Amino acid sequence: MKINPTHSLRTSRRPGFSLIEVTLAIGVVGIAILSLVGILGSTFQQVDDIMQTNRALAGVTRLIGALDKPRTIAYLPTGSTAQNTKYINQTGTVTPALDPSSDATDFDLAYRLLANAATSATAVWVYVYDRKLVASVKDASYKSSSELNYNLNANPSVMEVAIAASDNFTPDMLTTRNVVGTPMRVRLTLSRLLIGQRYALVTSGVNAGEPSSTQWTVGTALPSDPKQYALAYLPIVAEFFPHDFSDSTVFKVREENPILVQNIVISR
Repeated sequence: MKINPTHSLRTSRRPGFSLIEVTLAIGVVGIAILSLVGILGSTFQQVDDIMQTNRALAGVTRLIGALDKPRTIAYLPTGSTAQNTKYINQTGTVTPALDPSSDATDFDLAYRLLANAATSATAVWVYVYDRKLVASVKDASYKSSSELNYNLNANPSVMEVAIAASDNFTPDMLTTRNVVGTPMRVRLTLSRLLIGQRYALVTSGVNAGEPSSTQWTVGTALPSDPKQYALAYLPIVAEFFPHDFSDSTVFKVREENPILVQNIVISR
């Protein structure tokens, strides 16, 4: 039998991919991987934004409670290593003096704190964070009453509102206050709901004690004495930002979008 050599060569040759086809395949796979990475990155960012928004929403509730009861707002001095600290009405380092007569109402304290917060430059900055409460428990192995064992496994956590010295919440404060996670800083300013309101009382003359004809405009500070404030409520705006431990001289002038903006009304 005669064998056709051409037919034998054709049947033994295996088909393959050309260099162009391999290059195109690698390009398609690379584009797919880059697209997937982009989608995952966007998804992770959205998840992070949602988590921060949820933290800010929880912080709003605590902040409203703190402004209704300002004596619960902690004051954190720079360099303090003490677990226990003073509250804003107990220290003379907060300006203006919030409790000059020691019997001021809760509204008076909140008013004195916020009366000058008419612009971003004079805004009041507070910090909201979750804090673990470390309960000290006497250990039977200790003989001295001054030696305590801290039970770190059974401590609850609470959300705290604080004002830091020079508006700077430092990593040292994070440690001494047993902060869980990262604190959020909140900028408090007077609300535009005051626009057009007759906000001050006449101080002398036949109309003393009556609202004056002067109407509030943006950037105007309120009377320093709450007794001279004509309205029964104080509207403010709270803007929540993630705190990155940058200095107040930096973040106060930095342009950034708040995570959450909330209008709060404090009643007498």
